[in-house]
Amino acid sequence: MVYQVIAQGDQLNSQIEVLEEERARESSYFQLVRIEEESIADREEIRSYYLFKESDSIDFLNRVETLAPEVGVSLKTDKLNLITEESDNSEWVQVSFSFAGSRERVQKFIQVLESLPYVLRITEVEMESKSGTEWSVNLTLQVRVLDYDK
Repeated sequence: MVYQVIAQGDQLNSQIEVLEEERARESSYFQLVRIEEESIADREEIRSYYLFKESDSIDFLNRVETLAPEVGVSLKTDKLNLITEESDNSEWVQVSFSFAGSRERVQKFIQVLESLPYVLRITEVEMESKSGTEWSVNLTLQVRVLDYDK
């Protein structure tokens, strides 16, 4: 009889452990669901910093082409390529622009490009004085792509 009580006690203890593990998993699951729901706005904001598909690169170009006259420079898009970074296989849209204007305006436009709300990097800038007041710039930048339509 004592043996049965001890065996049933051990069985009860193992069932309690299983229940505690199940409750911990359930608690973790509900916590993850809550975090997922609470982070929707943050994830959307982060997502806006990347290009997701080919049509997004067109939106990006339209945005840049709209900003150029607002800053007072004339802009031409020279090249658009998809490149893959060899070190981590990340994909980037590489865009080359040429634009012209006064020194202050071309410098301001470069600052505008640097502060665009995308994950981007300017890889090349060439500035040349065409006259006393007119400057021309050739600039290449890369914008990070998460999932490119192929």
